[in-house]
Amino acid sequence: MASIFFCAFLSLSLAILSISCEADLIGNVCSQSTNPSLCNNILTSDPRSRTADLRGLGQILVENAKAATQDTINVANSIGGGKASTCVSVCGDAIDNLNQCSTFLKRSDRASVSDLQTKGSAALTDVGTCDDEFGNSEPANLKQASRKAQDIIDMLLVVANSL
Repeated sequence: MASIFFCAFLSLSLAILSISCEADLIGNVCSQSTNPSLCNNILTSDPRSRTADLRGLGQILVENAKAATQDTINVANSIGGGKASTCVSVCGDAIDNLNQCSTFLKRSDRASVSDLQTKGSAALTDVGTCDDEFGNSEPANLKQASRKAQDIIDMLLVVANSL
């Protein structure tokens, strides 16, 4: 009878420890990001984050960064014009860089971590170029979409720098 209670206690303790470690990993990543609230929302709402390591969190963030960057493209397309066209082009480059980030996250060698950091930084610069193109005349909806994409890419860079 005592061994049943011990096994139950041990199982419960391990489950609590697992949940605590997951929360700590997400908390560590999000606390270093430029938008901790958005980071927590993204990572805690994805069921894969419960069992993810840093690379797994990175993959979740790549997917979200690509979606947010695509949203930026969609907003820019709705605006139209030369500046918006530049924005669409550089955000397309950002998605290409993010696709490469996904590949580098699957590798564990040091060179891939460096490449991940480089491509993540390039994606961040690409999306930021959209803001630069418009300057103070950037429409609010484009600025908001671009800011979200940049915030998520920043989260990916936190992961990359923690590997």
